[in-house]
Amino acid sequence: MDPRQTDQCHLWGCHAKDSSDALGIIALTNGVTTMDVLYLVRHGQTQWNHERRMQGRLDSALTAQGRDHARANAALLAREGVEHLLVSPLGRARETAQLIQGQFDVSAAFDPRLVERDCGDWQGLTIDEIERAFPAEWAERERDPFHHRPPGGENLPDMLQRIAPAATDLQQLPFQRIAVVSHGISGRVLLTHFLGLTPSEADRARQPNDLVYRLRFAHGGVTCDHFRGGDGPHPGLFSVAPDQVG
Repeated sequence: MDPRQTDQCHLWGCHAKDSSDALGIIALTNGVTTMDVLYLVRHGQTQWNHERRMQGRLDSALTAQGRDHARANAALLAREGVEHLLVSPLGRARETAQLIQGQFDVSAAFDPRLVERDCGDWQGLTIDEIERAFPAEWAERERDPFHHRPPGGENLPDMLQRIAPAATDLQQLPFQRIAVVSHGISGRVLLTHFLGLTPSEADRARQPNDLVYRLRFAHGGVTCDHFRGGDGPHPGLFSVAPDQVG
């Protein structure tokens, strides 16, 4: 499915068995953290997003709309009092972070563990080209997106292994409000890590370029809501229906 087709999306939430928070997703955390609130920001729309071309570790520039996404998200982060950005070093995330820093004074650092999924042989190809050139592999991806590994690339368990240590480290940074500026799948992996999503829940979660997730840590748990185009908060995750996964 094209993640830009947001008319097919809806909101959903789940609850840890020992909590009843009305904001949506709740999961338990371990240990003591300095960070109270984490914002997950996706880079603004790129030319390849517009073309439905798989980027992975490759790159393309932000579109005019993508720069608008970054500036709108910057205004939100400023209102929310974000103190620090942790950024994927890929060019589209760097450009987004630079636009955010152009809107308000906030420190930033890069972490290579936050780079996007390695899409292997599919990088640089459009979705239509992938379906034609790799029909069996694409069908397998449709059957099990969470565990499918593109030829020469990563699946989500691979990414969890890579990103989980970065998630642990950012909780120890000396800031209360941190924003991670990364990618669609990297962000989904961070949601999976912090919220304890099942594979089927993770497969349904989406993050359009103009959507920011907010995770709030308190009383041994974490709540999740989100903002769209700077508006919100809206409860829970933004997701596709089960029959739209793929």
